[in-house]
Amino acid sequence: MTYTVQEVAKKMGLTTYTVRYYHDHGLLPYVKRDENNNRVFDDVDLEWVHLITCLRQTGMPLESIKHYFDLVIAGESTVPERYQIMLAQQQRTLDEIAELNHHLETINKKVAHYADVLINAKPDTYEPSNVATAADNTPDTVAKV
Repeated sequence: MTYTVQEVAKKMGLTTYTVRYYHDHGLLPYVKRDENNNRVFDDVDLEWVHLITCLRQTGMPLESIKHYFDLVIAGESTVPERYQIMLAQQQRTLDEIAELNHHLETINKKVAHYADVLINAKPDTYEPSNVATAADNTPDTVAKV
């Protein structure tokens, strides 16, 4: 099965400009052209687009993706370097996930707090006016945001 630039863009959640950019900058080396010189993508090309998208969304610069793809094209002898590249990207992604999980913990605490406020009709102790009132009544009260 083959796809047009528009179909690839829609299928992959990208703009047509982005798909063309990737092709024009050597990231999609196997894309063919039809008799009208339009790009024609196949399922293997879609796998490359998917990998580009994955690597971009996990923070890899386009230059590094291009280097990785050049290594893929160079063949079997580059497997050790490609492995190291993916290992480093894996670690960066795991670090980002850990950071996001830490942020999610803070957000979860806020959600639980506001659910408690709403369900139990409690005052919002994080709201400045309520914090000031609580502070007037209890000298040791520390406001949290």
